[in-house]
Amino acid sequence: MLGTLTKQLLSLSAYCQLVVRKGQNKMVSWSGLGRSFGINLLRNLKNSPTLAQNVTFSTSTALKAGHGHNVMAIQPSRWQWHKFKDMLHYYVMVGLIPVGAVVFYTNVFIGPAQLTPIPEGYTPKHWEYHRHPITRFIARYVHNNPQQEYEKFLHFIDEEKQRIKLRALEKEVTKKMSERNDYQAYYYKPMVNKYLRANKKTGDELWDRLGDNYKE
Repeated sequence: MLGTLTKQLLSLSAYCQLVVRKGQNKMVSWSGLGRSFGINLLRNLKNSPTLAQNVTFSTSTALKAGHGHNVMAIQPSRWQWHKFKDMLHYYVMVGLIPVGAVVFYTNVFIGPAQLTPIPEGYTPKHWEYHRHPITRFIARYVHNNPQQEYEKFLHFIDEEKQRIKLRALEKEVTKKMSERNDYQAYYYKPMVNKYLRANKKTGDELWDRLGDNYKE
């Protein structure tokens, strides 16, 4: 029993020594690979410059932080222009997307109207004479009825004719006022106009009777 245990311990110690030797050999091989890779990398970095973010770096030359004559170009701000472009694009797209969707739906799913005979006893509406659905919508809900527009135009012509008549009457009244000289103005009504006429009549009679030699 003791001999068997001794043999197992010896075999286990031999196996451990073998594993340790293999691990050392692997470590030596990996360390050699890493050392050779690092040496080659340093040689390449030393011989070739590296370009990073438009700036050239080199390990063979020392970096100098000198102060040269580099200046920053001063120019006016373009913030307002960029803001205008952004708002223009935004509102154009806000308008174009819904309008384009409505136009697409109208032309694809509705389509233009077809010309058909008018049924007996039916009076078509003014928007039904248009062919395209969008034009019919605008004629119905945006524009006024053509008959209404025509009647408004006739009313405008009638008002202008009434103004012409009033101007002509005003001119005639002013002319009569300048001929008779019995009123201060056509819109002014004196309180004692009859006395003015009586005094004027008396003055005319004296003028006819006496003439220019009234002092005699």
